[in-house]
Amino acid sequence: MFSLKSYLPDATLSKYVKVSVKADENIFVKMSLNKELLIERFLREDEILDAVVKLNEGKNHLQIEGENLEGNKYVLNKSIRYLEKPFAIVDQNYAGCDKDVAGGIVFCKSLKSLTEILKKENSSYKAVFIRNGIYREKVNIDSSRVMLIGEDRNKTIVTYSLAAGLPAENGGILSTSNTATFTISGEDFVVENITFENGFDRNVPIEHRQAVAVKALADRLMFFNCAFKSTQDTLYADFGRQYYYRCYIEGDVDFIFGAATAVFEECVICSLDREDRKIKGYVTAASTKPDSQYGFLFIRCKLISNIREKECVYLGRPWHPSSDPNRWANVVFRECYLDEHIHTDGWCEMHGFCPENERFFEYKNFGPGSGKQNPKRPQLDEMEAEMYTREKVLGEWKVEI
Repeated sequence: MFSLKSYLPDATLSKYVKVSVKADENIFVKMSLNKELLIERFLREDEILDAVVKLNEGKNHLQIEGENLEGNKYVLNKSIRYLEKPFAIVDQNYAGCDKDVAGGIVFCKSLKSLTEILKKENSSYKAVFIRNGIYREKVNIDSSRVMLIGEDRNKTIVTYSLAAGLPAENGGILSTSNTATFTISGEDFVVENITFENGFDRNVPIEHRQAVAVKALADRLMFFNCAFKSTQDTLYADFGRQYYYRCYIEGDVDFIFGAATAVFEECVICSLDREDRKIKGYVTAASTKPDSQYGFLFIRCKLISNIREKECVYLGRPWHPSSDPNRWANVVFRECYLDEHIHTDGWCEMHGFCPENERFFEYKNFGPGSGKQNPKRPQLDEMEAEMYTREKVLGEWKVEI
């Protein structure tokens, strides 16, 4: 119906963005920003509409609606954050000196430099803009009250390649926990529009292949429109309350795991193929502590895969760490789309710990992998489901979408 001819970032330092729309047929076009109508006009086939849109500070919602002469509609929604004056800008192509200060803004050439700056300034909330680029770094941020804003999720990439079983720099062998590309342990932390990746090659002949992309160890931690990419143990959510909104998470074995209380809302969860295995993988491996009421809650997520075989991936299995086996895993999938790769039994055992002894539940899931009639997949009733909402799980911490 129409195509977007101009590049629109997820975040920008410019107050104005150019929006170019090309009509693929005769259409009526409406363009709105934050629900305020900006333009309404008729476009003939191949005609281009150029507009300059003035953004407000913070998040902006751009909507372009096309309607053809038959009354069919197509709507494009785009969220764009405008940062007027961030605390710092990370730009690997910055021409000046690393950690320059200009106009009251710190310019860093790497995320490592940023972490050094944040340690010196940890008193107030700080917004950091990260320009597009591939940042090949192993990053550990323990500063609190930070907002990391990537320019474009598909073009702002933090990547490293380590796996459990590889030699450690100081001798010995790397553990799973030490393989993380990106580690956050500072509370009240917000991340937007960034892809985190552990690019370890699974073909390397080592015994263990856990390769963490992100290790999240913070309370009140939020990820918006981010991507997490690896194979085994992609996202290690192990402490505090965490919230993931419209994120993409991919992996094969236990690729969302840990002891955190975490809500995943409207995320895409993609299981990757393991060609040498009949059972291709497990989405979750929660290790919820017995005194924690909640573990992982998935709301209106889409569980998809690149796997041709059916019924070969489990929703999860309970992880009871050998150092602390007294865990009571809690995972709930509610109102999620489950594709045909999901195993009909839903859940399975891990190291002798059986799913029926854990807190594994579903509610109103749909799709070919939903398997509601299987007694091995406990379903919540209406009253029980009221206990598993974003608000209930996160408690007094109120997140703004």
